[in-house]
Amino acid sequence: DYWKMDLPHAPYLFFIGVGDYAVIKDTYKGKEVNYYVEKEYAKVGKRIFGNTPEMMKFFSEKVTGIEYPWNKYSQITGRDYVSGAMENTTATLHQESAQQNARELVDGNHWESTIAHELFHQWFGDYVTAESWSNLTVNESFADYSQYLWAEYKEGADAAGEENDNEMQAYLRSNSSKKDLVRFYYSDKEDMFDLVSYQKGGRILNMLRNFVGDAAFFKSLNKYLTDNKFGNGSAHKLRLAFEAVTGKDLNWFFNQWYFNSGHPILDIKTTYNATNNKVQLVVNQKQDSLKIFQFPVAVDIYNGANKVRHDIWCKNASDTFSFNVMSKPSFVKFDGDNVLLAVKNDTKTLPELIAQYNLAGKYLDRKEAIDFAAKNTIDVEATNFLQKAINDPYDKLSARAIHALQNIKIEPATLKTIEGFAEKNKSTLVKSEAIEFLGMLKNNQYKTMFLKGTKDSSYTVAGSSIIALSEIDEAEAIKMLPELKKDMKGKLKSAVSKVELITKTDDDFDQMKKDYEKLGIQEKFNEFSNFAFYVGRLQNIENFKKGVDVLIQFRNMVIPFGQGIKDFLNKPLIEIKKIKEANLTKDHTQNLEEQIKYITDKLKD
Repeated sequence: DYWKMDLPHAPYLFFIGVGDYAVIKDTYKGKEVNYYVEKEYAKVGKRIFGNTPEMMKFFSEKVTGIEYPWNKYSQITGRDYVSGAMENTTATLHQESAQQNARELVDGNHWESTIAHELFHQWFGDYVTAESWSNLTVNESFADYSQYLWAEYKEGADAAGEENDNEMQAYLRSNSSKKDLVRFYYSDKEDMFDLVSYQKGGRILNMLRNFVGDAAFFKSLNKYLTDNKFGNGSAHKLRLAFEAVTGKDLNWFFNQWYFNSGHPILDIKTTYNATNNKVQLVVNQKQDSLKIFQFPVAVDIYNGANKVRHDIWCKNASDTFSFNVMSKPSFVKFDGDNVLLAVKNDTKTLPELIAQYNLAGKYLDRKEAIDFAAKNTIDVEATNFLQKAINDPYDKLSARAIHALQNIKIEPATLKTIEGFAEKNKSTLVKSEAIEFLGMLKNNQYKTMFLKGTKDSSYTVAGSSIIALSEIDEAEAIKMLPELKKDMKGKLKSAVSKVELITKTDDDFDQMKKDYEKLGIQEKFNEFSNFAFYVGRLQNIENFKKGVDVLIQFRNMVIPFGQGIKDFLNKPLIEIKKIKEANLTKDHTQNLEEQIKYITDKLKD
């Protein structure tokens, strides 16, 4: 074989991959586009990577204005490649996780965003390469942001909104507020490959795009790439490109977000004065007082469907703004475009958040309302709202609302809707969440549905179905395990493990506890929910307490990694508490009361 690279590229982007692969051939404007996969994935190779030519066209024509710069593009998978994926010039290497079988792909291609990410590096990272690891942001922040751009183009505003929120929350939970985006001092270059260079940097680009506008943003990307093609880039060169296109001095933005660390932590309070028909907005920055951020932000004031936007700047530790209105607003939306990289502690009421859901309507606007209602289900207005929110047009939010209604009395019409979702829904996520909801009802009338679901082509639906079946007929569920084990991945695999736990009793406690405690941190994290399920079924009060202590001890050990970790690990514990409380009405025993009190006290730790 003979290969010649006659265009300049960085030495660390050189790669040779050798193996016994199936080669799926594709093209883009006459250029060779190939996908190398293990032979058992040959039939689905194009389903995994087949959007690549469309991505190349989108990034070339709509984003960079620069045609794909290399003479071909290949993608190959490799076993045990721990770095996830690598953007070698013309030949991206993906870890084996990219390879999904037909059943996995029924639930969607979970590797799609990574495919976009690595392809975008062919411009940002390969065509123009960071001049130093300190400036890694001009490689990785752009690749991270490409995931948002592709989701926005291919799937729509809700998918992009979810991508932005997920990546922002990942950064905010990472305890990385002391790290500059551009870091000239680090212990090892690998330290630069973190949630600051990736997720935070991507959100900063989203803010910059919002500030300068789409036309100037994409024109600036084109200028940066053109000026530095086949050479090196840096944050300063990026700033100069944006300043040349926009005519604006952007030192304030880059000094704050690129060459400094942290993010605003905001307390936001809105009041309405009926006497003079004014809305007062107070924004207090609560982060380190030595680091006050300045930022433009949109404030949308809604009176029913009528929206009036006010563009303001926050520049001080405390800023107060006053707006004239005709009457009391339905709600006031700070950060109307949901782009600000910040922790925002707002004081909206449930009625205001419901109005936000119905009127503002972006992904995050609706998610915030659903999450607030989910934490306040004792309020009838919250449960009524959630029963409507199950019809949200975005499947992730529909499923979120269904999950929030578990263990809550709902209207017959809502139950009928959920039954319909469980029987047939184009989203396997919504279908599986509906099946899980019905399983919690422990009603034998759904048995036929659950049995059918265990044979569904979706691992997610099959997994939810076997769990639901176990709620009404444990023996039948256990009997099905050998057949399900022949082909199980994803949620089905974890569901099978959970059902197997049904066979475990107090007699197995010492061994179960020992097995869990000897696991590594990541394995403990992965098995946390299943072990909690087992602990929740224990009858012996001493075993129950010891099991809860093991769970709480692990939870407390990993709390320093972020509030999101704590919230995630608290969910199974809260679920145990809910189930115990529900059973209390049927079996009012001192043992059950003691279990409820014990786990309630531990959750307060």
